[in-house]
Amino acid sequence: MARSVKSTTSFETRLEKQAASENPDSLLAGDTLHPDHDDLQAMVDSAVKGDRNSDRNNGEGEGEGLTFRVLVLGTMFSSALAFVNMYYWFRSNPISVGIAAVQLLSLPAGWVLSRVLPTHTFNTFGMRWTMNPGRFSMKEHVLISVFANASTGTAYALDIVVVRRMWIGPPLSFGASVLVALTSQLVGYSFSGLFHRFLVEPDAMVWPSTLASVMLFRALQSMVPGPRARKTSVQSARLRVFWIAFAASFAWYFVPGWAFPALTMLPVLCLAAPSNIYANQLGDGYGGLGMLALTLDWSTISNAYTGSPLATPWFAACNLFAGFVLVMWIITPIGYYANAWDAQTLPIYTNELFAGDGSVYNVSRVLADGRLDIAAYEEYGPMRMSFQFLLMYGFCFMGITCLLSHVALHHGADIWRTIRQIHSDLRQGGQRAAASACALPGVPAAWYAAVFVATLAMGVAGCQVFDLLPWYGFLLAIGVACVLTLPVGLVEAVSNFQYALGVVTELVAGFLWPGQPTYNASFKMFGYITMKQALMLARDQKLGRYMRVPPRHLFACQVLGTVVAVFVQLGTAFWLMDSVAGICTDAAFPFTCRQGKLFYSTMVIWGVFGPQRQFAGRYSVLYWMFLVGVFLPLPFWLLKRRFPRSVWRLVNIPVALTYIGYMPNAPTHDFVMFTIFSFVFNYALLRYRSMWWRKYNFTLAAALDAGLAVSGIVGYFALQTTVPLDWWGTRNHCPLSKDPLSKHRP
Repeated sequence: MARSVKSTTSFETRLEKQAASENPDSLLAGDTLHPDHDDLQAMVDSAVKGDRNSDRNNGEGEGEGLTFRVLVLGTMFSSALAFVNMYYWFRSNPISVGIAAVQLLSLPAGWVLSRVLPTHTFNTFGMRWTMNPGRFSMKEHVLISVFANASTGTAYALDIVVVRRMWIGPPLSFGASVLVALTSQLVGYSFSGLFHRFLVEPDAMVWPSTLASVMLFRALQSMVPGPRARKTSVQSARLRVFWIAFAASFAWYFVPGWAFPALTMLPVLCLAAPSNIYANQLGDGYGGLGMLALTLDWSTISNAYTGSPLATPWFAACNLFAGFVLVMWIITPIGYYANAWDAQTLPIYTNELFAGDGSVYNVSRVLADGRLDIAAYEEYGPMRMSFQFLLMYGFCFMGITCLLSHVALHHGADIWRTIRQIHSDLRQGGQRAAASACALPGVPAAWYAAVFVATLAMGVAGCQVFDLLPWYGFLLAIGVACVLTLPVGLVEAVSNFQYALGVVTELVAGFLWPGQPTYNASFKMFGYITMKQALMLARDQKLGRYMRVPPRHLFACQVLGTVVAVFVQLGTAFWLMDSVAGICTDAAFPFTCRQGKLFYSTMVIWGVFGPQRQFAGRYSVLYWMFLVGVFLPLPFWLLKRRFPRSVWRLVNIPVALTYIGYMPNAPTHDFVMFTIFSFVFNYALLRYRSMWWRKYNFTLAAALDAGLAVSGIVGYFALQTTVPLDWWGTRNHCPLSKDPLSKHRP
C-alpha cells in the first residue's frame, strides 16, 4: 500500500509539472490566484505536506473509508447536532455546537467500536463487508466529521417553515417541509461537481479554513494506540502544544464566558466617558462603531464572521481590516454626524426598522394576510433604516458587480484556459482518466447529474404545489446560484472569506414579485443557499484531498448527513411548535425565536415593501453603487500589472468588502485583535520564526477553537443557566450607545 501511495503521489506530481510546463499561467499549474503565493505555499506545507511521511509510517495511507462504523457514528453525531442546534435556534440565547466537538468525541467512540464490534465478514447480495475492519483510521475520522458537518447549521428552509406558521401563513405540512428542505440543501451539490476542476483540483485553491482541521485530525489520530502507531519528535511536540493550548482555551473561556463577560468587549471610550453620547456611539462594540474597544475573548476574535486569524492569510486580513476601517470608522461617522438622510434621529448602529417619528416600525400595521396593505402603508408611512444599515446595502450593491469584475480581470483568462482544457480532455480522453485511475477515483459526473435532476424535479413540484415560487422563478434562482458559485468560490478558496451575496437574490425577487414575502424568501433560499451548499461540498472535497479520503465516500457521507439533518431538524422544529405554548412570543421565554424574528424582518424589507419602495426617493442614489463596483477593481488591476511585485498585488476589493455584508448584525470590536493575531502569526512569525510557524501554527489554531467549543458547551449548561452573576464585570458599560444623537441635543 505504501508503494501504491508513493506511486500515486509521484504520478500526480508529474502531471502537475507537465501542466505547469504546458500552461505556466493556468489554474491547473497553480497560478498566482493568491497574491502572496509564498505564504500560501507555506501554509499548505505546514498543514498538509509536512507529515505525509509519518502518516505513511503510521499506516494512515491504508485503512477503510466508508465503513459500518462511519455510518453508525456519523448518523449518531449528525442526529445529535441537528437536534441540539435546532432546539437552541428557537431560544432567545441560541448556541451552536460546531464540528470541533464531533472531531474530539468521534475519536474515542471510533476506537471503542474498533475494540468491541465483531470482525465477522458478511455477504449481502454479493457484497462482502464487516462491522469491524480493524484499527480506527484517519479516513473514518474525517468521514464521520464530514457526515456530521451538515448538522452544524440549520437548514435555511426551516426559517420559511417557522415564519409561515408563526406569522405569515399558510403553514407548510411536515411532508412539504421535507421536500423543500431537501431540495434547497442538495441541489447545490451538483454545482460542486461542475466547478470541481476550478475550485478543488488546482493547488492555488487552498481553502485555508480546512488547514486547521487537517492539523486537528493529525494531532488526535497520533493518540490512537496501535501496533504501527509511531510518533515522530515533531508529532509529539505538536501533540503537547495541542493539549496545552486546548486546556488553556478551555479554562480561560469560563472567565469571559461566565465570570467576567466585560472582557468580551472592553470599551475604552465608554469607560473613560460613560455619560458622553459620542464616546458611547463610537466606542461600543455591539451598539456602536467599536473604536478602541478591545477583547480578551477568543470566541470574539475567532468568530463565525471572520474565522480563525491563525488560518487567515495576512493579505486577506489586511484587506478586510482596511475595508472595515474605511466604511465603519471613516464613512459612517462622517455621514452620521453630518446628518445625512436625517441619520441623527436614529441610532448609529442597529438593524432595527423605524417609523418616521423614530419609533420602532410596527410591521403588523401594514400587513394583511401576509401581504402589504397599500392603504395602511400610506397612512402609517414608509419605513426608515439607520445610516449604516443603508450604507451596508449600498456597499453590497457595489460588491456584487465588484466581485464579477474582479474575477473577470484577475482570473478570466485562467478560467477560459481551463474551460478549453476541460473541453480538450473530454474530446481526447485518456490523460485525465489515467490520472483518476492511478489516484483515488473521483465522483462520477452521473452522480452529480442524478442529484441535480432529482432535486430540480422536487424543487419545481414543491414550488408549484405549495405556492413557494413560480416554476420559472425557481429555475432563475438556480441559474443565479450557478453564476455566483465560481466567482465567490475563487475568492473564498484563497482568502478564507465568503462574500455575502444574499442581497442579490433579495433584490431580484423584490423587483420581480413585490409584496410577496414568501416568494422573496424562497428565491433567496434557492439562489443563495444553493451556492453556499456547493461551496461547502467543495471545501470538504478539498479537505478530503488533503487527507487522501476517497472523494466518492466523502460525497456519499455529505449527502447522507444532509438527509439525516433535514429530518431531525424538521422533527425537532415541529415538536417544539406543537408543544410549547405561545412559542415565538415573549410569553414563551426563552423560546422567543430570535433568529426567526430576524429572518421575518428581512422578509419584510425585501418581500413586503420591496426595493421599489425601500430604496426609492432619496435612497435611490444607492443604485449607483452597482456602476461603481464595475470599475472599482480596474485601477488596482492596472497598478498590479504595472508594478507586479509592489503592494498593489495584495489589494483584493471583494475581500475588503466581505465583512460589510454582515453588518449591522456583526460586532464591530473584533477586528483590532483579529488583525493583530493575524499579523503576529501569519506575518511576523512566518517571516522570522518560520520553522516554529510551520510546526505549530495550525495545531495551535485547531486547539484554541476546539477548547473554546467544548468550554462553551460545558459552561452554558453548567454555569450560565444555573449560576447567573450580576456585578460590574457583567454589566453594560455603554448605556447610551443605542440612543439617537438627536435625543441628547437641545
